[in-house]
Amino acid sequence: MTFLADAVQFVLGYIVPFLLVLTLLVFVHEMGHYLVGRWSGIRVLVFAVGFGPEIVGFTDRHGTRWKLCSIPLGGYVKFFGDEDAASIPDYTRLENFSPEERDRTFLGAKLWKRAATVAAGPIANFILAIAIFAVLFQFTASPSPIRSSPK
Repeated sequence: MTFLADAVQFVLGYIVPFLLVLTLLVFVHEMGHYLVGRWSGIRVLVFAVGFGPEIVGFTDRHGTRWKLCSIPLGGYVKFFGDEDAASIPDYTRLENFSPEERDRTFLGAKLWKRAATVAAGPIANFILAIAIFAVLFQFTASPSPIRSSPK
């Protein structure tokens, strides 16, 4: 019976908190890609936290499918025109789009917009780390003693 109690304690004490922290990190990372992509005019098809079958989800007014999937070990943002699972550029398919649609694809966006969209995920995680450390420092750090200078 202690084996079962130890297993439950391990899952609740280590696995669940790990998955919650990982989900937060993935969400912030993918939100960085999403926000800069949308700001750049790139159409977003899917925002997913996790992989595998969808557990819950909805489609917003912009046509983006927001979903939480069953395997919480990552996530992705799928942009319009980047439907290939390996994200291999298909320039022949890009030529089939109208000029208006092409501007809304990830491949059709200007280089600086693509670079900003790609960089936004890690930058969002970096900002999150700074915010977490600032909050932790605010509530846990003690001020250093004031030392008077010798006269």
